[in-house]
Amino acid sequence: MGWASRVALTLFVAMLGAMTLLALPDPAPSCLEGRVFDDGGGVPGTHVRLQGTSICSRSDGRGRFRLSPRVAGRRATAWKEGYFIGGSDSPSFPSIRLKPLPSTDNSEYEWVDPSPNAAESQNCANCHAEIYREWSSSGHARSVEGRHFRNLYEGTDWHGKPDAGWGLLTEYPDGAGVCASCHAPATEAFDLRQLRGAAMSGVHCDYCHKVEGVADGQLGLSHGRFNLRLLRPKEGQLFFGSLDDVARGEDSYSPLYRDSRYCASCHEGIVFGVHVYSTFSEWQASPSARQGVQCQDCHMKPSGRMTNLAPGHGGLDRDPRTLHNHRFFDGSQEAMLRRAVKATVELERGETGVRACVRLWSEGVGHSLPTGFIDRHLVLSVEGFTSDGRALQPFEGPILPSLAGEKLAGRPGRLLARVLKDMEGRTPAPFWLAAPEPPLDTRLVPGRVEESHFAYPRPMTRLRLRVWYRRFWPEVARRKRWPNDETLVFEQVFSPPL
Repeated sequence: MGWASRVALTLFVAMLGAMTLLALPDPAPSCLEGRVFDDGGGVPGTHVRLQGTSICSRSDGRGRFRLSPRVAGRRATAWKEGYFIGGSDSPSFPSIRLKPLPSTDNSEYEWVDPSPNAAESQNCANCHAEIYREWSSSGHARSVEGRHFRNLYEGTDWHGKPDAGWGLLTEYPDGAGVCASCHAPATEAFDLRQLRGAAMSGVHCDYCHKVEGVADGQLGLSHGRFNLRLLRPKEGQLFFGSLDDVARGEDSYSPLYRDSRYCASCHEGIVFGVHVYSTFSEWQASPSARQGVQCQDCHMKPSGRMTNLAPGHGGLDRDPRTLHNHRFFDGSQEAMLRRAVKATVELERGETGVRACVRLWSEGVGHSLPTGFIDRHLVLSVEGFTSDGRALQPFEGPILPSLAGEKLAGRPGRLLARVLKDMEGRTPAPFWLAAPEPPLDTRLVPGRVEESHFAYPRPMTRLRLRVWYRRFWPEVARRKRWPNDETLVFEQVFSPPL
């Protein structure tokens, strides 16, 4: 082979090798490296995450980070307290610039309406349709316009008739403003009848996601918005939340959104000297608090159905176990109550009759049951029957009081409630007319079993336990002409030995 031929062959082999290299893709690096910085240079100690995954790290003293393994299609995000969440643009060596949060709250900010409206680009439901649907069925969405609440506030009945039983405005008009700080935190109006615009939406999306922290007021005495620190922007937008990798340029992360303290300012309240709302302090004293279980873990438990917070609007597909529900119940309130109420019965047949030891307790609950508005209560009904279905009265055991309502009063059972008295000792009493002394409290307490003993005649062949949940006292519901307020949350039949 001549010199020219050898040169040609060498060039051909080289070209073939180059073409082969071009045809084979470069192996993807096993990690992603980058840098987090602000106007002052590298930012150390930032939380860096591969967006939508559990892969995370912290930036070093120069703001550099490494994430491993690398996942195609996922960019790096970074957050540090005092900053918006930042996101990378370059997939090879991402640089993430952090922008500081506003230094002061803008009290002139105009609240965003949560409802869908194509003409208003900022409205929450336009992008977050599923979250809006969940929230719309919650008590937060009805905190201003809920009919039961407005009936108690205004003194009306279900059909709007005035002077129908209890009414804050009619019985204690000087206290008209006490409800607004929690039921309508996005307004400074005194009378809830004066509300307009987004304030009518009650505890709504924009307000909740503008909470920067809890103020230093005394819980129980500083209510709602008076004990929450807001951070509203003068320009653009700002939303706090529980995800640290939402890098749209207007979001920031706050660990408070996974902490029970976030809920405390509205769910702990001494009003007119009466401890009307005690859910947070109940939780503090519970085994759940000692185990680190927060309010959100139960009441915002992911439904498992949602995979994208804003599908079609820039949202990212995520593990559904990371996306909290905004209905504030795991399934529904009734479902949670049914799971929570537990009971067993020990029956012993003797010469004089059948003795029953009834044990009742709550399970998987981080507060007393029921909790929330002080008039909520449970009613335990214990019924004995003969083999032919005839009802038997016990000759020993607790009897339900008149507060249980005319349908159940005088029958065997127990009332599990907080009972307020007015200054003359009459019960029930609305909290705005109640004596300041601590109410009698017989509710179910986490970790404690309530035991009751009954004795029935020998012909008793089965014992039926039923537990009802009610939001209001029967006499109040009757005066207000409210629809049925009774939910059966437990029912079981037990038989004594022959």
